[in-house]
Amino acid sequence: MSNIEKDIAVIYSDNLDITRLRALVNHIPAAVYRCRADDDFTLEFFSDEVVKLTGYPMAYFMENRSNGYANLVYNDDLDLFKTASQRAVTEKERYEIQYRIVRKDGAIRWVMECGKGVYDSTNKVSYIDGCIFDITDRKNAEEALARSEDEVRRLALVAHKTTNSVLITNAEGYITWVNDGYLNVSGYTLEELRSKKIGYSLEGPGFDEKAVLRVREALKNRMPCKEELISYNKKGEPVWLEVDCHPLQDEKGTHLGFMAIENDITQRKRTQAEQEETLQRLTLATDSAEIGIFEIDLSSNAVVWDDRMYELYGYPKDTSLSLYKIYNMAMHPDDAEMMAKIIGELLSLKKEINGAVYRILLPDGRIRHIESHAIIKKSESGRIISLIGTNRDITTDVLVQEKIKKQNKVLREIAFIQSHEVRKPLANILGMIEILNNSGAFNDLELFGHLVESAKELDQQIRGIVNKTNEIDDELFR
Repeated sequence: MSNIEKDIAVIYSDNLDITRLRALVNHIPAAVYRCRADDDFTLEFFSDEVVKLTGYPMAYFMENRSNGYANLVYNDDLDLFKTASQRAVTEKERYEIQYRIVRKDGAIRWVMECGKGVYDSTNKVSYIDGCIFDITDRKNAEEALARSEDEVRRLALVAHKTTNSVLITNAEGYITWVNDGYLNVSGYTLEELRSKKIGYSLEGPGFDEKAVLRVREALKNRMPCKEELISYNKKGEPVWLEVDCHPLQDEKGTHLGFMAIENDITQRKRTQAEQEETLQRLTLATDSAEIGIFEIDLSSNAVVWDDRMYELYGYPKDTSLSLYKIYNMAMHPDDAEMMAKIIGELLSLKKEINGAVYRILLPDGRIRHIESHAIIKKSESGRIISLIGTNRDITTDVLVQEKIKKQNKVLREIAFIQSHEVRKPLANILGMIEILNNSGAFNDLELFGHLVESAKELDQQIRGIVNKTNEIDDELFR
């Protein structure tokens, strides 16, 4: 029996009048009551605390003795409330229940009611005495604690299951808890780590001094920080980590320590280094060949050009025009249909790589010849992700080719003219030789033979020049 209940028992046993009773129980931080043991549990007495608890005046309860208080019980808890008193009378036992009531202002409060039957000399129940305590704050605290404990359990489960490293420190910065992921990366045991402060592993060969200073400054000022830096495990081996560290505080703002989540990004850093090396080589190659690179993200239609592409198309890098518009404005009208067909073949997967030579018009009206190659990039499921390609200005090469083709044409014309003009008198000479030979005018046959042989040799040389000129092939330049 509680002290309050003992006080109430003394009051009732002394048969004090209601005035003295009210004066005494009003000092108790609970609504003390007495009701009859009839079917309606008719109210006989309520202490003034019930006014504070419910918001209703005492007159309300005195005017509604049979159901005034019962009407305030939250509907879902009404059955529990009604059966508790009945059970106490039947079983002659003390009861204790928790339920909700609705105050006059509409607020819901949690209460705890304790009660017990009062019996006469014949062991017949006369009254039920009890008290009602407001336990709303305690209930709210219990529910908050339950939620907090549930959240802690969930977070602990996540921390144990995650492959990331998780550590927690106390207010002095000493490590108090780590998950298995941290043990695997660091190589230490929890017992070894408990003697270390957060940040113990940040210095070693090749460490980033500026990043470490930023972390230590954040820890000193109890501020959150996020860094990518090198850490060193128990063996002294470097490990690249992405660290996200936050200070911990209670509801009053008292510093409790730090929690850090660390992601091992060593492989990612190695891949980035390899990609950067490859990119440097590619950049050297493209710069040397003056090649521009573009990419079109087909899901968002975003276009990316490198600096060379802007130079090729004659626009500054900070132009406000969209790259799609620049491309369409620059395309030579006579080549637009051809390029649309080539791009369509790529996007319809008829081809996965294609090349073309087309002309573009610069903003100043000049024409450039562009050699382009493009490939499609696909996802693992086969969906087209983007179009990646190169552009190279081959205007000079085209002009050289055109010049060579013109020179070849001129050479063929010269050879043709020369062959006819030179062979004409030669044909006359050969004809005269034939006449002289038949007439017997030449007495010196040896001299005559030399003359014939020279004429025939000259004829063969002319024919050779013509044949060589006709063998010139312009196909390479088409």
